[in-house]
Amino acid sequence: MKNIKYYAFPSNVKDAVALLLDKKYKAMALAGGTLVAKTLPDSVETYLDLKNLPIKGIKLAGGNLVIGAGATFDEIDRDKLCRSWAGGVISAAASKCSTQLVRNMATIGGNIARPHSFNIFPVVLLGLDAKVRLQARGGTKLIDFSALYSSGLGLRPGLDCLITEIVIPARTKKWKCEFIKLARTQSSWESYITLFFAAEKKGKALSRARVSVGALSPKPFLAPAAEKAMLAGDASASKAFASDLDAARAGEYRSTAASNLLARFIKSL
Repeated sequence: MKNIKYYAFPSNVKDAVALLLDKKYKAMALAGGTLVAKTLPDSVETYLDLKNLPIKGIKLAGGNLVIGAGATFDEIDRDKLCRSWAGGVISAAASKCSTQLVRNMATIGGNIARPHSFNIFPVVLLGLDAKVRLQARGGTKLIDFSALYSSGLGLRPGLDCLITEIVIPARTKKWKCEFIKLARTQSSWESYITLFFAAEKKGKALSRARVSVGALSPKPFLAPAAEKAMLAGDASASKAFASDLDAARAGEYRSTAASNLLARFIKSL
């Protein structure tokens, strides 16, 4: 921390991005500060505090659920829109992030800005087909969440661009979803595995299925074999999921527990 020379409080996104791009300041964005303060590179000389930016709101726009990147876990947990969306899975996930003190500070934007195995929201947003709005040198850019950690993006949130919004597509509003954090306690930062399940029915058959997995690697991933089996009405979908997890080297305990949890979810549909 001895390398920090400046502390900036921009009041708008344009000024914040301009400061990030000014190489003289060697700035890094700080939201809640629950993680970045522990992993601050020695090259950073300026804390760019985002708390005054107007990026905290939660609203509906064009039928989509739009969550400002500055919204805290506690605000998301208590928000009526989040509690009513996809069976309340977004709020449920927010409520399982560590302690209440951390939930009061940590933001959804900060949670997804850089890949980390134990981050809560990446596995949920991947499963919900979310999009992320970035503010960079050339203006705003809306990308699929799945592309956020891609090397082809060419942008580094918090260093040369800012995440301003997370957009959850309207089509997911009525999905039946479940988020599961398998850990020693619900307040534990570390998780053995995090899971997101989603399904949408058309008649008696499933028209959509999503199975995403976190905590096994810094980036969450989908389980295509499990999704395909669910859509086909295959009773062995949980076994297919175990195969997906074996390919990810999840280990026997995680594979067994996760496949059993998927079987329970399917039974509830």
